[in-house]
Amino acid sequence: MNDKQRKNLWLGVMAMVMIGIYPPWKEFGAVEKPSVFAPINQPPALSAGATRLDIDFSRLGIELLLAAAVTAGLIVTAGGRPDPPSFIPAANNIDTGSKAVKTTKVDLPRDYYLGELFVESEDDSEYWEDYCQAKGSIELPKGKRVQLELAKDIRVDLSFLSAFPSDAIYSVDASDAKVSDDDLSKLGGLGSIRELDLSGTTIGSTGVVNLKSLAKLEKLWLDRTSIDEQCVPALISLSKLKKLSITGTNLNELALETLKKDMPNCELIVS
Repeated sequence: MNDKQRKNLWLGVMAMVMIGIYPPWKEFGAVEKPSVFAPINQPPALSAGATRLDIDFSRLGIELLLAAAVTAGLIVTAGGRPDPPSFIPAANNIDTGSKAVKTTKVDLPRDYYLGELFVESEDDSEYWEDYCQAKGSIELPKGKRVQLELAKDIRVDLSFLSAFPSDAIYSVDASDAKVSDDDLSKLGGLGSIRELDLSGTTIGSTGVVNLKSLAKLEKLWLDRTSIDEQCVPALISLSKLKKLSITGTNLNELALETLKKDMPNCELIVS
């Protein structure tokens, strides 16, 4: 018997007990007639013409029989609804575990330091939280934006970026890093890059030309670099750009006016 059946049995028993405590009564006299329901220890008052009062066992028997039949029916019906299996809570726990963050494995040289990896904060999309060093075997979280901050005190070999899946890196912070124009051609394999900071590097216009393959780039910082008007066509070709910071560069007024005219949907920061 399952829990539902036991519950129905107890309800039926309680109903029959209540019927027994408040039975129907019957008056006897010149005419026998049914009386009201009343507690067994407090019979109802006799009406005019009645000589005595007793429990109406005929009605009581019918009521008890009906209560028993209804109880039996409920018990049988509940038998088709078995109790939930006891392993359901465990299954819920397993489901929770299945929601663990999935990762992508990246194998970099164990003894070569490329920089630091960060993940976007869940509380503030403008803030990046420490994740791990960019060296050795790494498990990158899927479904999260990842930023690679290149080492600034040493020259790094950007050919190792080929170890990353093309959609693994969202942002690259190469500000003040020791990168050259030729190095930037090695960013082409990271087609998912949306943000790139090259502020304070020694790159020039040739380096910007090497960025043309970053078709999804949305934000670019080139402050304090050696770029000049020669890079204007390459910048204009980055059609997804929403923000371009070019303070402290060698771009002349004509170049700046051209950028403003040909990049109307891009925020230009020139000072």
